[in-house]
Amino acid sequence: MKTALFIKNIRNYALIAFFIPLIAINTCLLLYKFIGDETIKKYPNFDWDEQSQSQFYNVKDFVKTIEDSESYTFTNCPKYKYFRTWTTIEGKIVVNKSTLYEDNLDLTIEEYNKRNKGPNNLIAENKVRSIKTEYINKLNAKCIKNHQVLYLLFTKFNFLEKIFIKTIKENATGFSKIKNPYIYGEVSISRSARYFPATFIFKPLIILASIFLFLFWMNNLNVFNELKNNNILGKFSKKFFYIGVLSSLFLIIHAVLLGLDLDVKWFNKLRRLIIILFIFTEVIAQILLTKNIYENKVELKNYINISVLKIKIIFVILILFLTILSFVYLVFFDPAHNFKNILEWNYFTLLLIYYALSRFVWMKPKN
Repeated sequence: MKTALFIKNIRNYALIAFFIPLIAINTCLLLYKFIGDETIKKYPNFDWDEQSQSQFYNVKDFVKTIEDSESYTFTNCPKYKYFRTWTTIEGKIVVNKSTLYEDNLDLTIEEYNKRNKGPNNLIAENKVRSIKTEYINKLNAKCIKNHQVLYLLFTKFNFLEKIFIKTIKENATGFSKIKNPYIYGEVSISRSARYFPATFIFKPLIILASIFLFLFWMNNLNVFNELKNNNILGKFSKKFFYIGVLSSLFLIIHAVLLGLDLDVKWFNKLRRLIIILFIFTEVIAQILLTKNIYENKVELKNYINISVLKIKIIFVILILFLTILSFVYLVFFDPAHNFKNILEWNYFTLLLIYYALSRFVWMKPKN
């Protein structure tokens, strides 16, 4: 009965250890992309009246709203695309290029634009007579009103909007536009997770995952001990458990240190050392556990799936080869940051597959 319970725990903890870190890193990635790409853009808190064909603004009120960073909002945005024109005191029409989007409106750009004299310069020089916004009958993809789920979240939970605006305001240079770091490596995992609110997602989830990793290693040890006590197994090595616990501990330390910015020379080196120790202990623990299972595959035939075990062995060998190759390349060459980031995202995700396989190595206990 105890053996069945331990195996059930292993299967459950393996699945949790696979999903929680995967959710953590990709949630932080989506948040980073959301803020950096401005997929959903924040707008000045104007009265966006899309029902009217055009709107005129008082110049002073317009400037005040534009310059007031506290007034910017996600939820109050123009549902439709628009363009804005400035009429100068000489009667000339100046178009703000930044509001044209991708549309070819066949509008004339007047001499002020040709001389790089944008609308803000004109306002500063008191050369603007009126400002007009005209809407186009096309939905504005950057307005959150056109994204039902996000709009519902931001309107029902107002604090979310405040959090994102605060994050953008306080980390103006911390975010950048990205496509896919798994392929292009524009950002590292740690950078995507170090900013508020991502840090409050990454840290708790990674620490929680570390706890489940410890339980995973503990229950694997319990299975071996139980089977040995029942004279099903002979001797086996417990090294996988101790090294697995170390890997869990290093992962917790890495999560705790993330986001801290201590002004000491050794701190960044310590963080790199911690993540390196996590990788090595994790890989070694995986190898030793898989080796234990394989060496006792005959005695464990009623508890394990041999076919999945063979796949797991191939996977572990692949991970070992990739780890050695990666470290050799990083030590003896000087790869670009993008390459390092690509390696980091894909390698970390690949490590998690081990736990997905572990769920299926141990067969579901029969009732």
